[in-house]
Parts: sequence; C-alpha cells; structure tokens
Amino acid sequence: MSTVDRREFMAVAGGVAAASLIPAAGWAGPSGPRRRYALIGTGSRGTGMWGRDLSERYADVVEFVGLCDINPLRVEVGKRVIGASCPTFTDLGTMLSTVKPDALIVTTVDATHAGCIVQALDAGFDVITEKPMVTDEAQCRRVLDAEKRTGRRLIVTFNARYAPTHRKIKELLLAGEIGRITSVDFSEYLDTRHGADYFRRWHRLRGRSGSLWVHKATHHFDLVNWWLAADPEVVTAAQSLGNYGRQGPFRDTHCRACPHKSRCDFYWDITKSAEMMELYVGPEKADGYLRDGCVFREDVDIPDTMNAVVRYSTGVTMSYSLNTFVPIEGYRVAFNGTKGRLDVRSFDRNPLEGARETQIHLFRSFGQSVKVEVPKAEGEHGGGDDRLRDLIFRNPAVPEYMRLPDSRAGAMSCLTGIAALKSGDQGRPVAIAELLPA
Repeated sequence: MSTVDRREFMAVAGGVAAASLIPAAGWAGPSGPRRRYALIGTGSRGTGMWGRDLSERYADVVEFVGLCDINPLRVEVGKRVIGASCPTFTDLGTMLSTVKPDALIVTTVDATHAGCIVQALDAGFDVITEKPMVTDEAQCRRVLDAEKRTGRRLIVTFNARYAPTHRKIKELLLAGEIGRITSVDFSEYLDTRHGADYFRRWHRLRGRSGSLWVHKATHHFDLVNWWLAADPEVVTAAQSLGNYGRQGPFRDTHCRACPHKSRCDFYWDITKSAEMMELYVGPEKADGYLRDGCVFREDVDIPDTMNAVVRYSTGVTMSYSLNTFVPIEGYRVAFNGTKGRLDVRSFDRNPLEGARETQIHLFRSFGQSVKVEVPKAEGEHGGGDDRLRDLIFRNPAVPEYMRLPDSRAGAMSCLTGIAALKSGDQGRPVAIAELLPA
C-alpha cells in the first residue's frame, strides 16, 4: 500500500517546524474507520484512479457503497473493473438516497460536474470532484452558491500540485531564490499520441469539455495560481483549429469503420486494448458513444492551438501556450524574478533524447547558477496521483500550502480557461470579475 511518508513533506517544506504542520484536510486519518464513498462516472478515469486503485490500495479506509453511470452496461463493467460488491445505478438521486454515502466522487463528463456536485451538496453530502470543477461561469456560480448554502465541503482533485517536481518548484519560490517574481513563461506540448486522443473523445466538443482551455489547461492554471499565491485578473488569448476537425484531408465516424485507416497517421486500433473494448466498445449499443472517434470529424469545435497572456493580482504576467500536435510530449515553465530565473523542462517523450527527463535550473543574476536536483517520482501524473489520494484518504500532516484544493481553487483555475476561450472567440481581453462578479 502506498502512503505518503510525513518526512517527505517535511523535506519538501524545507524544514518546516513540526508545530506548523496541519492536517491535509482529507476525510480519514491513518487509523480511522473506513468511510463510505459513492462514485458517479465509470469510464477509464473513474474505474482506474478513483476505482480499482482505491479498492486495491486503500481498502482499510475506503468502502464503495454505490456506483453510477448513465450507461447501464458500462456501470456493470465498471463494477467488475473496480472489484466492488456494491449496488449500481443509472440515476444519481436514486443512488444518493439509497446508499447515503459519506461523500460522492465525481468523474463524469466535464460539463456534467456542476449538476452532480450541486445535487450532492443539496442532498447533504460532501463531494470530491475531478478537474475541471465546471466548464462555464454560470456553473461556477451554481457550485459556489450551493457549497455556501449547504455548508458541505468540496475537494477539487488537482493532482498536478502534488507531483514532487511541482512541490520542489513551490519550495524554491517560497525560499525567494529568484527574488520577487515578475513574469512566467509556460508552454505545454502534447504529442500526436496524447493530443490527438482528445479529438477522438467527447473533449472535442466545447459543450462537453469547455475546450482544452478548461479541461487540460486547468491543471496549468491551478499550478500557476498556487505557485504564485495569486489570483488571475485579466486574460487575453488567441486560438485556432489548425490540424484536427475540418482541417483533415478525409474523415469518417470512427477508426474501426474508417475506409482511410491504411493512410491515416491518426488511425488508432482500439481492439488492441482489452480494457477499452470492455469499457467502451461493449457498452456502445446503450448510448452510441464512439471512443475511437475520427479526429477529423466536422463537429470538432475546440481549438487545437492556444496562446494567452494572463495578468495576476500580484502584478505578475504569464505567457501561456498549448499545442496538441507536436512531436514531443511535456512542458517547459520558467519564472523570471528580480534576482534570477527558475527554468524547468520536463519531457515524457522526446525523440532526440529518448527517456523521460526533467531538469530544473536556477539561474542567478548575481551569484552562482546551479542545476537543482529533481525529486524522484513514481506513478501517474509525475507521482501526483498517489500523493493526492494519500492526502484525501489518509490525511497526513502537511505544511499549510500543501492542503487540499477547495472550491475557490477550482473556480480560479476554471475561470482562467473560460476567460481565455471567450477572449479567443471575441478578440478582446476578458476580466475574471466580468465572469463572476462579487
């Protein structure tokens, strides 16, 4: 069983005194009783990160009492994948009233998060939701109002915060290694394996995902908000659809049926994955969802190339870019300050350099520049998944800045992406206060 060692958090905090450590604000202590969870959304993320892994590694503190999915075939497959013995449902209200969990875990299509969250809060249950919290400003207001109205609690699962590399960055910035931060450069690179997959799935529709400004970039916007300890104020963005959707040379409904598969660089054979066949192809007849959809379908209405400038409450500006069809997979983020520059380069796939590699360089304007040792990371999302689950379900003591993200963090991240999409559509700067007035 994987459990975060509290000494690791002490090291990350740079030697924070034991008295300053606080609970992570999860819901179960290391020796506490099992808590009862219901889960809605039994796709690959729900059955993996929040399903099977919890059943196998957190069985002493987690008990599944209900699983729900609008697809009756998929929820039964999900039950087998997770290894749960609980009842299954196709209606959230029925599940909540029947099993009465301690908390609901939401892993559904992004645009449905808000409805699930509000329904559970109003029914008297706490909620753990996958990112993004919401996909538009109206949903954001509904969720914040529901949490305030009910007094229940919401955790937004920004796992990227808890990757050891990202915690190390936070530590260096807190230590003032580059002085006062003045600007941030952030570039995210999705290769033709990862990036294309968003355009096969429901993410290709802004009405379901809010676009990759919201679904994908929410990770990065939350990280920068957290690293800077600042709020976004104004977003100016540009965007285009340069490769997928209507830009394609040919198209069909999905890869299995496509007559162009022999000459399509983006052909993906879903039949080679037993898990995908079981979770998606088998249940197709219940809802018609095609997991191996064509990346060139005409209905793609999200951009695949994105650039933004974000101004923060501290006066810092960030230049941000996201490209979804490059030959490398990874990111680069750099912080410029009055005393130097912190430069981070992390690649999962790089044809020229081979294996996964992360480098952190601290360039000092006056003094010796150094290469910073990168913390070791194992597991998904740079090691963030395991540490996030430990914080939620085992509640170890951590420094204040390592506490679990709440609804405010979820809102600030989502609103940055929502503002970027609106700015790109309308060709003007968009203020966060315009989207969510006080």
